[in-house]
Amino acid sequence: MALAGTVIVKGTPVGQRAFEQLFTGRYLTSDLLISHQSSLQPADGTHESEAPLISQSEIPVITPSEPLIERFKHTIKKGSTLASLWREIKGAPHAVQSFIKAFSNKHPALRAGEVLSVTRKGDQVVELRRELGQGATLVITGGDNEGYAPRIEQALVESRERKLSGTITSSLVDAAQDIEMPYSVVDDFVDLFSNRVDFRKDLQPGDTFTVWFDEKRLEDGRVLSTGAIKAASISLKGTMYAVVRDVAADGTVRYFDEKGEMPTKAFLRYPVQFTRISSVFSHARFHPVLQISRPHNGVDFAAPIGTPVRTVGDGVVLFAGWNKSGGNMIKIAHDSRYTTEYMHLSKISSNVRKGSRVTRGSVIGALGNTGLSSGPHLHFGLFDKGKYVDPMKAKVIQSAPEIKAPKAVYALIAEMKKTHQSIAVASNSIGSTKKKA
Repeated sequence: MALAGTVIVKGTPVGQRAFEQLFTGRYLTSDLLISHQSSLQPADGTHESEAPLISQSEIPVITPSEPLIERFKHTIKKGSTLASLWREIKGAPHAVQSFIKAFSNKHPALRAGEVLSVTRKGDQVVELRRELGQGATLVITGGDNEGYAPRIEQALVESRERKLSGTITSSLVDAAQDIEMPYSVVDDFVDLFSNRVDFRKDLQPGDTFTVWFDEKRLEDGRVLSTGAIKAASISLKGTMYAVVRDVAADGTVRYFDEKGEMPTKAFLRYPVQFTRISSVFSHARFHPVLQISRPHNGVDFAAPIGTPVRTVGDGVVLFAGWNKSGGNMIKIAHDSRYTTEYMHLSKISSNVRKGSRVTRGSVIGALGNTGLSSGPHLHFGLFDKGKYVDPMKAKVIQSAPEIKAPKAVYALIAEMKKTHQSIAVASNSIGSTKKKA
């Protein structure tokens, strides 16, 4: 029987809709007391002298809901400290010391731009996650009262060898993208062949290349890192050039060519992965800081501060320290003829000091804006017998020792030849099919 009329809730008249809402859980409190007003009438119009009262025990009671769980990403700002980070994620002030102890225990300092994962439950921070690299994650859990404790979660890392093969259509970069070849591997590939291949002029459509390298991946497929190239080859108009990496018993890394010989080692063309060349070698350049014209004995490579700087060849460090105009500066002697210099660095690698030996391609510091510099860049200079020369025009070759390759090197060279032959056969087959069509 539907009821019409009003209901008194603690002395207040409530309409039919509100009355229905009482039974659906809306507007209910634990101390509701509902009494029936004598004027209630049945829906069919007949009168009833009295309707039953609703007992308090029959009214649903609303219990307090669980605290809201909030998950979000937090990006570290420049100059942030652990204390300021705690304030920014709205941690309780009295728990800051517990958090700092858990976060900073033998772990790297905060880095601007680093992204942390934060979980809050109600008004408390209950979890913070920080990626440490190589599949490791710092996880801090706890609460305002019990304090915070750290643990390390290590994801399963898979190491595997990857073998990629590609065909040039327009450029090496485009071909590398087609086969998902990492940019770091492309850079190393170019370095390995820079003394024998001009990648701007020598490549033609139909030329092929192969590369072997190690890679580390997480279970979810994310790539953690790529290792050094183990073997690489490129076939230009049917002529194959190859490089195979070999580690001697004493740990010395050696490279052999397609003949099983150690090739001559050219200087790397570029000491840094740059955005643009901001200033070229010149006998009279207007200096942006000194506001005078004077020779510019090198090349300026513009790039973001912190970009790794590498030595272009094997050598011995002559100087590593502060120079009034060059800022943080390194000078390296490569042999009795050639010397290079690297200026305006933001920092010098800890293992680079006067007298230390460096190898071609090793990181010696980071690009910066120190000394007489008008913006972030690397000034790279090259000396030939004590005189400055243009680094972009000089072709520097360092002689190699006469060492024959081990059998494993010849086996890889033979495998690379077969790979190029297979690619050529497949390419010819595709071409014939297109002509028939």
